[in-house]
Amino acid sequence: MRILHLAILSLHLIILWSCNTPVRNNYLPEEKQAEYISKGQIIVQQSFQALSGELKGALTTGGVQNAVGYCHLKASPIIDSLSSIYQVKISRKSDKYRNPENQPSPLDSIVIAAYIKQVEQGQSLQPHLEIEGQNIIFYAPISIQNPMCLLCHGDPGVTIEQVNYDFIRSKYPNDLATGYKLNDLRGVWKIEF
Repeated sequence: MRILHLAILSLHLIILWSCNTPVRNNYLPEEKQAEYISKGQIIVQQSFQALSGELKGALTTGGVQNAVGYCHLKASPIIDSLSSIYQVKISRKSDKYRNPENQPSPLDSIVIAAYIKQVEQGQSLQPHLEIEGQNIIFYAPISIQNPMCLLCHGDPGVTIEQVNYDFIRSKYPNDLATGYKLNDLRGVWKIEF
């Protein structure tokens, strides 16, 4: 069964990245693709600014444990309120997720795997559109750009102090979101129109 799953995943990867355009399907005219990509980029920028501003404030005022507590309680409500404002569904997905809400769907996993392959090949990562049923889905890569991110997402015992890692594990017992370095792909933004 696992071999079948890997074969299907490989086939999807080949189809997904078989051409150099950011969209793998021909169901959307180019001007509509550009419109959705532009909207997606604006929403991602606003979402990132809202989350990172609050997170930096929490980190500055109370350290890593305060920031982790903030993420644990307030990140989802901020994303939900922005989803309501923009009338879309905003989420973050990662193959190495901390919050179970960020676990990727099969399509998310295919997109993340394709981005990882692009990173390995030294390609620049671009936003990407998918059509799934009636939904147009915008994906944008999330990379570790700030050394402060490594205080929670780096290596335990190296960039993450053990006491902070223990605290993270108390909030997220099944945490997978560590071991990152600067410029690593952390996951994707997913905007469902």
